[in-house]
Amino acid sequence: MNPIIDSIVVTPATVAPGGSFVVTVSAHDPDESTGVLTGSVRDAAGNETQASAVIHISDPLTYNLTAPAGFSVTPRAGQPGVFDCVAP
Repeated sequence: MNPIIDSIVVTPATVAPGGSFVVTVSAHDPDESTGVLTGSVRDAAGNETQASAVIHISDPLTYNLTAPAGFSVTPRAGQPGVFDCVAP
C-alpha cells in the first residue's frame, strides 16, 4: 500500500515577501507491522503485575517538498518531514 500523508502544516500561514516559514509533513505507512511488549514486576511475596505496550514498526519514509520557483526549501537535519522555507 502507498504511504498516507496525514497532514501538511505551514507555520505561519502568512508571511511577507522574503519571510521565513516552516512546513511540517506528517505521514505513515499502512504496511507497518506491530509488536507487543510485555513487562512485569514481582514483589517478595510473589505477587506479579504485567502491562503491555504496542510498538509500531514502519517502513522508512522519505520526505520531499516541492515549491514554485523563487522559494527556498531546506530539509531540517534530523527531523524528517520538517522543512525550513523562505518566500521569494
